[in-house]
Amino acid sequence: MKTLPYIVFSLLMVCALCTGMNSYHRTEDKIAQDVKQALEQVLTKMPDNVITTDTIRCYRSHLTIAELKDTAGISMRTIHKDGRLSIKLVAEANCGFTTIVMMSDQKASGSLLVVGILWLMGSMWYMRRNKPALMPDSLSYGGIVYHGGRFLTTLGEEIRLTPMQHALLEMFITTKSHTLSKQEICDRLWPKKPDASDTLYTLIRRTRPIVEAHSNLKIESERGKCYTLKVK
Repeated sequence: MKTLPYIVFSLLMVCALCTGMNSYHRTEDKIAQDVKQALEQVLTKMPDNVITTDTIRCYRSHLTIAELKDTAGISMRTIHKDGRLSIKLVAEANCGFTTIVMMSDQKASGSLLVVGILWLMGSMWYMRRNKPALMPDSLSYGGIVYHGGRFLTTLGEEIRLTPMQHALLEMFITTKSHTLSKQEICDRLWPKKPDASDTLYTLIRRTRPIVEAHSNLKIESERGKCYTLKVK
């Protein structure tokens, strides 16, 4: 399955992101709790809503997170309470996103990130190493390899086709121009059917998504008279 390495890589990246954000939010909550408890202790010792040098010094002395002691501060805000204006002291950590990330434990997310990158690099190396070499009698076009009566992707995976889809794709691949008229296809696939236009339309419609999913090719209609297998 050629998409498996990318699916696993995406899952690892999502896990790394979720783990990192979870650690970030935990650290953010710790910071909020620390400045809150420091302010509460300040208000117990200095109940007046006045900010002085001693107030800031007392506030920072009660902080338990060392990184906050040089940045945290107190601000005064005017609030409406019971229809009256009053002054309230508010604790501020003054920490930006980068600072909080540096303070949080990102070891788990970092490990998942490294594992994901190594997984992707290893998978790409493995796929390149095991890429099948083209045999002398193989035909390759737009990411599809036709060898031994089978259609393969460039990674060696067999493309599952119905007998009619196989016959149609074989006609496209083995024709030098990769262009077939409607009449030519109908005469080859349904020689005894007077008018196979509807059957051909249905076959083309069901074959298109398979071709596009496994290669860089697409089937295009040329003025309703012929079909061309061309590179996207």
